[in-house]
Parts: sequence; C-alpha cells; structure tokens
Amino acid sequence: MKISNLVIENYRNIEKVDIQLGSIATLIGGNNSGKSNILRAITLPFLSNDIGYNGKNLSWFDINNVAKENFYEYIFNNQKEIINDSLNQDDFAKMLPRVTVEVTLEPKDTELYFVKDLSYEDDKNDKISYGIVYDYFPKNIKDVLARVKEILMSQEIKKDSEGNLDKEHIETIKMNLLPIDLYTHSIKVPKRDISISYDTLKFFKYTSLIAERDEFSQSAERLGSKSLVKLLQMKLNTDSKITVEKEYTKFFDTLKNLSGMDSIINWQEDSDIENAKDFFNKISILPNMPNMNSLLNSVKLGYSGEHLSFQGLGHRNLILLLVLLNSFIENKKDTAFSVVTLEEPEAHLCINNQKLLSSYISKFAKKENSVQLFYSTHSTEFINKLDFNNIVIVSEGNALSLSSELTDEGKDYLSKNPNLDLYKLFLSKNCILVEGLTEELFIRAYFNSKESLSNIDVISFHKGYTNIMNIWIKLNKDTENRLGIVRDFDNQDEAQKKHEEYNKYNNICVRTTNEYTLEPEVVNTGNNFELLKKYFENTFSWKISDSTDLSNQWRNAKSTVMLKLCKDISTNQLPELEMPKHIQEIIDFLSPIRQPLSFEQGDEPDDN
Repeated sequence: MKISNLVIENYRNIEKVDIQLGSIATLIGGNNSGKSNILRAITLPFLSNDIGYNGKNLSWFDINNVAKENFYEYIFNNQKEIINDSLNQDDFAKMLPRVTVEVTLEPKDTELYFVKDLSYEDDKNDKISYGIVYDYFPKNIKDVLARVKEILMSQEIKKDSEGNLDKEHIETIKMNLLPIDLYTHSIKVPKRDISISYDTLKFFKYTSLIAERDEFSQSAERLGSKSLVKLLQMKLNTDSKITVEKEYTKFFDTLKNLSGMDSIINWQEDSDIENAKDFFNKISILPNMPNMNSLLNSVKLGYSGEHLSFQGLGHRNLILLLVLLNSFIENKKDTAFSVVTLEEPEAHLCINNQKLLSSYISKFAKKENSVQLFYSTHSTEFINKLDFNNIVIVSEGNALSLSSELTDEGKDYLSKNPNLDLYKLFLSKNCILVEGLTEELFIRAYFNSKESLSNIDVISFHKGYTNIMNIWIKLNKDTENRLGIVRDFDNQDEAQKKHEEYNKYNNICVRTTNEYTLEPEVVNTGNNFELLKKYFENTFSWKISDSTDLSNQWRNAKSTVMLKLCKDISTNQLPELEMPKHIQEIIDFLSPIRQPLSFEQGDEPDDN
C-alpha cells in the first residue's frame, strides 16, 4: 500500500499543495520552504504511535497566515453586519480558516480488507478510490460568529464615526477573533462525511524522525533507549515474553547457587535452637523479576563492542536511523500501513556514511513492505537521479512533484544530464543555464574575475529548456529568484522562437547567439578579435589570418586550450575582454541592482 496523492490546505506556510507521490518521496527545497510542514501534515490523518508523537489538535499558529489574513479582512469589512446580526452565516463559514490534509491510498489486492471502509468513489474505469481526510474546523459556526460579535462589541476604543474598529486595533486582537478553543478535528472518509472508526484507523500508523534528534546521542542513559524499547516491545509477542521470564528464573537459580546464599539463609541446619528448623526453613530467596519495560530499559545500543555513547555524533545518528528503518521493513500483523517521515538523513554524516545511508534508503524503497518513507534533504547524495518520480520540489509553501510535472522523456533527459543539481537548477537566487561545458567554463571564468557577480550559478544543461522553465516558473513565481538561458542558434529558428516566448515572464531571460555557436560570437564582439588573436598567438603559437580562422581554430582546439584561457580570464589577465551581447544582457538581468519582480495575471506556464 502507498499514498498516491496528497492534498494539504491552510497548514502553516502551505496554502494548497496537491501532489502525486511515488513509493518513496524525497522533498528538496531551501530553508523555511515548507518541507518539514509537509512531513508533519502528512501524519495528521493517521493514528499515532509513541515514536515521534504529534498531537492532532492544532493551534492558531498552525493555520496558514494568508487564510487568517483573508478572514480578518472579511471581519473588518463586515463589522456592522456582524454586530447587528445581518451577516449571512454561510458566507461567514466560507471565510473561516480550516486545515485539511487528504491522502489517497493505493492498496494491493491483498490489502483491500484494511481499506474496505475507506472507499469513496469509482472512476470511469470502475477503479475504486480509497482515502482518509483530516479536518481541523470550527465545531459550531454559530458559536464562532457569536464570539466574534461579542469581541467586536466589547472594544470601546479606536472606533470611527460609524462605530467600526480600525485595522490597527484589529491587529491587536487577532487571536481572539479566531477562537481556536471552538475548533475541533475529525478523521473521515473523503467526500462521504463518514467518520473512520478506531478499529479501522488502528491499522494505520506513523513514525516521525525529526531533524532535532541529537537528544538521542546526548548521554549514555538516554542513548536510543526510548526508540529501542519501543522496537523491542513491538517485536516481543506473548511466547517471547514467557521465554524471557523462564530465562530470568534460570539466571536467578544459577546466581543463587554460585553465591551460596542457601547456606547463609538456611543456617538453622547447624543450629541447636529448638524449633529453628521449622521456622527458618520457610525463608527463601525469590526472583524479583522487574516488569518487561524495566528489563527492556536496561538495553542499550552498541557498536564494535562498545556503548554507542563512545561513538561520534555522526555514527550515533547513522546507527539510530539504520536500526529504526530496518525495523519497519517487515510486515506487522497489526499494521496495514505505516508512514515514516525523516528530516535531513544527512545530518552529521560524512560523505561515506551519507552514501551508505542513501544506498540503504534506495533499497528500502524497493522492498515489498507496508511502509512508505517521506524524507527531506539538502544533500544531492539523497536524490535518486535515476527515478525522478520520487522527487518533490518545495518552495515558499508550494510543492511540485516531478512525476506529474515532467514527461517520461523529460525525466530521462534529466537523468542523462551529468551536471544535474536540482537545488541550483530550481532554487538558486540567480542561475544561468548554458548548452555545454565550454560556455560554462567561459562564463564562470568571467564571473571569477568580477567579484560582484559571484552569486550567480552556471550550469551546463545541453538543449531543450521548455519543460524546465515551466517547472521553474511554478516554483519561483512569488520569489525574487531569476533564471537566464544561453542558447546556441544552431540554425533552428523555430526552437529559438519557442524558447524566447518565455521572455514574457519578468524573472526569466532567454537569449540566443546570432552565430551558430559561442566562439564566433565572442570573437566578433567589440575589440575581442585583436585581444584574442594576440593571446592565442603568444600563448599557443597559433597562426591566425582573420576572425573566422580564429573562431574555427578555437572551436576545434583541445579542451586544454579552453581551460588555459579560462584560467587566465579568471585571474584578470584579459581584463578588456567583452562578453557577447546575448550573454551580457543576461548578466545585466541578473545583476544585484534591479527592479522588484511582479507577475501579471494569467502569467502561468502551460502544463504541457
């Protein structure tokens, strides 16, 4: 079983996310983008267990700020109607913020029993949909409206001539105007408004391994004990517990015999005291077996024959994750499906241990088990470039799944790109995409010679940018990030026209060479011919007749020639070299001094 689709509305910085999911989900994005919020939200529809428990009742701070601001604006504009009871209650209900998290479940045939009460619709192919929806909402709309009216009427200060509160005063009573104490939560079947029973929910569980898991490694007393004890409890059935008790009794008997305690307690055998034997014969040493929890709490993880507390922080985190993840691989009789959320698996790990854990996670995803893993990462080591169906890109509370945003051809194209870095590609403040390593080296060298341009990433990406730009626009439409595209003409008028249509977005700049490739474009710019002619003749003893000859020799030269040129450019040995017009326009577009960005209505990229 797996979650095939996830919808989140109004949870923290997420207004609405609707994404398809693979067997495993890798969330990538910058700090404060919403990755952790997605990981927390996805656990809300499921019954919790003790590892990483999160409460199901939310707080005022868990509700999306935009939804709250829209509600407060509505209150401000309808104060009179609220106070004189003329406000339409249905309209008020629509404006009240509520948090929903809906998961669509995709069971195997052998798992249909567990989801038989979670079905809600059939599609045109008679495929049944199964799901769970968590809803955090006002218990009674009328009570909330009455509370808001009471608060508005109680405020006797800062009212205008018509008796309305000003916006500044409303800002000071926001939390009271949205009374969370009148909210509740429900877990139901989507579109059917039917509550899900405990007997059904008990088959679904989650485990959250948060980024702040260093507490696990703080001391020998606490080192993994809670997590380890929970795992041991899950693994021990009744027969196993009986065996533990028998073995404890055997251990006690052995200890009693070795210590000679009988001779100390039963001293009456050698006593002349009358009736001593009858009295003291009833004294014995009994096993004082602690309860199972106490026994398990004495167990600690170790590594290489030593307590884990003697290992480095990275090793301790690695062992914790491997032990916990491995415990979920086996199907459990009392669990139909488990969600495991993991934040930053790379935390404290060296590159070798990152590769070890990354390989384990890849194998974890391929195993036939009842567990689905969701994890966030800032490390490219944990991004599977051979399966982009598992990648979800998160930015500013928005999320896009590459499984639905890219065609199979597009995914294959990304997989074959040797320099792919999804973080730089989609999340850099300033990024330039070029078609080959020559352009990348040349532009990087120029940037290295100009300290003010050091905040621009350059990625060689070959050809075909339209799918990439579609995703980039969706992720960055509300950010200050900018993207530049450098294209070779290659005698392809239609391709140039198709790509340059993206110049309508004011945070994308697409430019194409006038010449067939980059080299003649550079040579024919400004005074570059004389400058480069002198450089190549002095450095490589070339014989150069004209600009065409120079361009051809440069284009056909070995890579060591380009590398030497770029090194000299980066160390300012060619300070007068000018960038070709199409590249300089992109550099100017990405320069630090620029106008604020804004999107015109309707400037959404096509989905195809």
